Amino acid sequence: MDSRNRLKAEIDGFQRQIDSLKSQGAFITNVRVERTAAGGTASRNAKAECRYARLRAGKGKFLDNGKKSKYIAVHEIDVYQAMCERGRFISRLERKIQKGQKKLKWLDGISR
Repeated sequence: MDSRNRLKAEIDGFQRQIDSLKSQGAFITNVRVERTAAGGTASRNAKAECRYARLRAGKGKFLDNGKKSKYIAVHEIDVYQAMCERGRFISRLERKIQKGQKKLKWLDGISR
């Protein structure tokens, strides 16, 4: 099997993984869940539990609502963490696909 066919098969495998991840549910890219402790006049117990969380966009990026952060409810923390994790995996696989396509294009240029 030559390197071009192997690379095409690898790209197809990455695409199947992306489709599988997308079928598992919604996903969010370029966002992280940040757990924070209660501040201000909250009790010591509340400060120690780190029950509050928010979605944070990276530097120079914004969420869908145009803001850099969004507080999320306590019971939704696990849901948002799973969405962020899926988005992280999807973006990694998309970068691998782009890298593979670039290499494939380079190989096509050499063979001519």
